[in-house]
Amino acid sequence: MCSKLSIIKINFIVSFILLFSLKLSAQSYNFTNYSLKDGLPQSQVMVIYQAKDKTLWLGTFGGVSNFDGRQFTSYSKADGLGSNSVNCIAEDNQSQMLFGTETGISILKHGKISTLFSGKGVSHLLKDKQGVMWGISEHKLFKIEKDKIVFYSIAGKNIHTINSDSAGNLYAAVSGKGIYQLKNNNWVIYQELPTAINNLSIQKILFDKTVKNKAYLLTNRSGIYVLESRIVKPFFKKQGIDTYYSIAQDHRENMWVGSEKGAYLVNKNGSIINFNGENGLSDNQVNEIFSDAENNIWISCFSDGIYKYEGDAYIRYNRFKGKNLAYPISGIAADKNDNLWFGTFNKGVFKYDGKDVQSIDIPAFKDKKIYFVYADKAKNIWFSTYGKGIWKFDGQKFSQVLKPEKFDNSSIAEDEEGGIWINGLMSSTYLKDGKTERISGFDGYLSCIYPLRKDSVFLGTSNGVTLIKNKKIDKTFRIKSLTNVYVLSIIRQDDNLIFATLGDGIITWNLKTKAIKRYVVADGLNSNDIYSLATDKNNNLWAGTGRGINKLTFNKQQQSYEVFRDHPLIVECNQNAIINYKNSILVGTINGLIQCKTNVLQENKKNPFIHIQQVSVFHKNDRTKDLSVDLNGKGDKFYKLNYSQNHVSISFKGVYLTNPESVLYRYKLVGVDNDFSKPVPNTEIEYSAIRPGSYTFQVYAIANGQQSNIEQFSFTIVPPYYDTILFKIGAFLVLIFLIWLIFYLIFKTRERKKQQFEKLKLKEQEKIRKQTAEDFHDDIGNKLTRINVLSEILDKKVAGTEKEQKELIRLIRENASLLYTGTKDILWALDPHSDNLFEILMHIKNFGIDLFQNTGVTFKMEGVLSKYQKLHLSMEFNRNLTLIFKEMLNNVLKHAKASQVLIMVIETDHDTVNILTTDDGEGFDLETVQKGRGLNNIQTRCKRIKSTFQISSVKGKGTTTTISTRIPVTK
Repeated sequence: MCSKLSIIKINFIVSFILLFSLKLSAQSYNFTNYSLKDGLPQSQVMVIYQAKDKTLWLGTFGGVSNFDGRQFTSYSKADGLGSNSVNCIAEDNQSQMLFGTETGISILKHGKISTLFSGKGVSHLLKDKQGVMWGISEHKLFKIEKDKIVFYSIAGKNIHTINSDSAGNLYAAVSGKGIYQLKNNNWVIYQELPTAINNLSIQKILFDKTVKNKAYLLTNRSGIYVLESRIVKPFFKKQGIDTYYSIAQDHRENMWVGSEKGAYLVNKNGSIINFNGENGLSDNQVNEIFSDAENNIWISCFSDGIYKYEGDAYIRYNRFKGKNLAYPISGIAADKNDNLWFGTFNKGVFKYDGKDVQSIDIPAFKDKKIYFVYADKAKNIWFSTYGKGIWKFDGQKFSQVLKPEKFDNSSIAEDEEGGIWINGLMSSTYLKDGKTERISGFDGYLSCIYPLRKDSVFLGTSNGVTLIKNKKIDKTFRIKSLTNVYVLSIIRQDDNLIFATLGDGIITWNLKTKAIKRYVVADGLNSNDIYSLATDKNNNLWAGTGRGINKLTFNKQQQSYEVFRDHPLIVECNQNAIINYKNSILVGTINGLIQCKTNVLQENKKNPFIHIQQVSVFHKNDRTKDLSVDLNGKGDKFYKLNYSQNHVSISFKGVYLTNPESVLYRYKLVGVDNDFSKPVPNTEIEYSAIRPGSYTFQVYAIANGQQSNIEQFSFTIVPPYYDTILFKIGAFLVLIFLIWLIFYLIFKTRERKKQQFEKLKLKEQEKIRKQTAEDFHDDIGNKLTRINVLSEILDKKVAGTEKEQKELIRLIRENASLLYTGTKDILWALDPHSDNLFEILMHIKNFGIDLFQNTGVTFKMEGVLSKYQKLHLSMEFNRNLTLIFKEMLNNVLKHAKASQVLIMVIETDHDTVNILTTDDGEGFDLETVQKGRGLNNIQTRCKRIKSTFQISSVKGKGTTTTISTRIPVTK
């Protein structure tokens, strides 16, 4: 299979005897090595520290380096570091990194290094639970206060080391005194030690992760002691070890010791495993051992960087009795005697009988490419060899079954009836009972074969799968999800057919429900290139991939597979080179054979960790206004950006030291994206032309199916003034005002025109009225005068004895006189000069005087002011008000029997005038009197001029009427 580029170098360790009678070679443990070729600045790592962002900081003799699982970012003296020899590392509460060197303390702030303290070497740095930084310089204890070094003395003795327990309490090893604890800012004795141990110089203190008040004390030359319940006992010491360098505890409560003779794993059950330069590590001297937050163990060797321990779930065999067997394994099979047969891509066939490995020395196999090794139901072993056709070993001898053809055969399988199917590149051959049948015409190149039933066989091709029924291709069969998918291997587990694909992960197809499910890197697979599949006795699924081996368990409740969370072994597997052998899964790789333990317990693995590193904001027009936001662990802070700063680039980093190559990212911009993106490897995302508004960028990492924390960055893009809500509201109000103003002006213009028209109309009416009055006076008045004169002449000529004629003449004269009087009223009403309140009131006054003259009734009218001449009234108002008083005064004269009549004009507020008419007549009862036509006419006319009419009367005391009117003033 095609090898993948990787920065990881795999080294394997030999330690003890193989289980399950598989004794190819010694058992090997897996380590991943990171060294100079991967970016480490110098090979000797003296200190390992894990920061809040889960990355590792490595102190070397060549500076300090930050490692995120994929790449190293290094700093040296050229970058401002006080010295390239880094002894200790710590992180303060502001996420600033402090480095203790041979010349003092350097501090990393926002990517730049400066000096905090210089002149003396610093060997230890540690933060207490209050966040205060403590350290040791030349065996003297100090504390950093306001960026200054303050030294402390404990009993006037040298301080060898400091450390803290799980609660964050700080402890110090004091020469000749014992262990001291920091309490209430004072150092007090915690544990006195025997003189023999005090004199040994305690170099490290390590507190147990699970047992309270239990600590391990590492001495330079006398091994490890354990302090528990105030009792000190020896814990670990090996004869021949002169120097002990480091100590650590893993998540299983096992202890690790670094020494000049390598690393020792002291299991809590008492067994000990030694890792050294002879069995995998590059050097015997182990300077540092560190357990990270993901429960990985890191080992620093003196000469080749650091190693990550990958556990013993996978065991590799690449040597036997000094013989190199690290060949690409193309096929594995076991015969009836449990002998193992291995095919290689360049060294022919090997056989392992439990004691020895031997190469099959026949011309057909010698140094040849072997395409497959297969065991049929009778345990006969089948081989496909380059240029030599198909061979079979029946337990006694080798025989050629098929002669070589143009294309070599790549896969083989046996059906339920004992027939053998052998795939070439473009055709499949069926063998049974000595007969051969060939089938061709496939869509794509043949890759694998799986007999499903007696009459049905599935062929995996470069374009999905093909179904052969009764030795013929079924053209109607198609699995849509496998179209254009390169299928490399097929197996069945219960009701599921499982397809290994090139680039599309694992695809399952349920034979009953036809349901399709896909599993890829985002679900925890090491790679989407799947080369081989097998199941173990526990019904687990094993997949050999392009980046290691995955174990999958089936969740019956969810009817889906879940990837087993173990330490991945980064190695490239080969197609169909896999077998379930004696309770182990054996997998052929490009560099030897891997044994997978099937009984490894699943651990609760830690999730990956992600943090947003930097946000870059670009101005739309002015590059000088671009800015970079260093969140420094404050991704939840809300930032305001100008509307022109609408191009944002966000970089982030996911840390998963267990399997860094599997880290993928899903992100979304709340306010733009509806959901998180598909898993992508990108660590930087750009959004351009973002509209004004509030947004939150969210991102999380996934690795081996595990999800990290969700990190977010919130910001708002402030809209331009013309795009703000207030501006829009203001603009809307202005628009409404303008519309109102336009309509108002239109209305006012129309009103003005109407008023002008009314004025013209009134003027015209006044002219007509004046002309009419003049014409009426000249014409009608003269005629009435003539009638009156003629009647007088006639009266004189008629004899006095003619009483009837005399009476008629009198009636003519009387009616002419009345008509003349009425004509005067009409002429007065028609005259425009009468249209004011003063003239009206005077006309009423004159009428009253004329009416009550010679009647014995005294008439008066008071309150008629000359200023009323300015109050112009309409002709309608004039006419109705005059007629009201004529009616009212006539009624007084006819019915009241009064001796005095008084009219009073009283002006009130708001342009209201009250006109009171009072008489001292007989009066009447308002409740019993029957209203006549006169009173009804008065009330009707008052309504016409929008006035009110009130009457009060008491029998025997007279009557008072009040007309209240609001004078409509016209210009």
